[in-house]
Amino acid sequence: MAGNEQSQLHVIISPHFDDGVFSCGGTASKLAAAGHSVLVITMMGGLYQGALPDTPILADLHRRWRAGEDPLRQRQIEDERASRALGVDFMHVPLPDCVYRLAGDLALYPSEESLFADVHPADYAPRLLRGIQIPELETARRVYLPLGVGHHVDHQIVRDWGLTQMRDIPDKSVLRFYVEFPYSKADRSTEMALATMDLKLEAADSVLSEAEMQAKIRAIACYDSQISTFWDSLAAMEADVKRAFYDSQTGAYVERLWKIAA
Repeated sequence: MAGNEQSQLHVIISPHFDDGVFSCGGTASKLAAAGHSVLVITMMGGLYQGALPDTPILADLHRRWRAGEDPLRQRQIEDERASRALGVDFMHVPLPDCVYRLAGDLALYPSEESLFADVHPADYAPRLLRGIQIPELETARRVYLPLGVGHHVDHQIVRDWGLTQMRDIPDKSVLRFYVEFPYSKADRSTEMALATMDLKLEAADSVLSEAEMQAKIRAIACYDSQISTFWDSLAAMEADVKRAFYDSQTGAYVERLWKIAA
């Protein structure tokens, strides 16, 4: 699965519109600036048709997002803007976020607590994803999957789908697992995610320059709905992001990546 040595394809698999950019946007910027092709694929990137589930979590998210009458389309637009800011391509798979998924009239994930529990047995997303083939995975030099930090149900589903898709590749060095921000800010969250993996992993961190960190921050700023969710202002976001990705031992900005141990 190696591409042209001069220009290679890197595919970042993102559960939601912001996860890939929030977690490894600096790496995406570095790769794009070096002349490589970068594709960010949002797996739960679909719109929603019909009456919205009447749940506490959805009401709370729509209030925090402040994203107007069509919040999912607005989130798609934010992701398109962020991708352009980084100089990368994007793709949205038409599967809705877990807070919109129903089994009949039953909302599968009605509360905040349910988002970080086990995948609901009636959730159709794992079954639908099994039928999705992404040809770019066959030619990518690197494929970046979420590690599952925070134990969000969609992150679990997407990580496990990605592992299934890549199960038979002969060169395991193709795979990277990224640590999801901002879930990574919680104490021991990365260690807990690593403990759930059946793979032996080792660090493969991506060191960022100041310019690459600034590119990441500009891309994150494109997600208006997430700024209003997580921070009081753009300045607060920038300070938080710089703090979260600063490595005090090296004095550099670092995005935490993991690879399968040789």
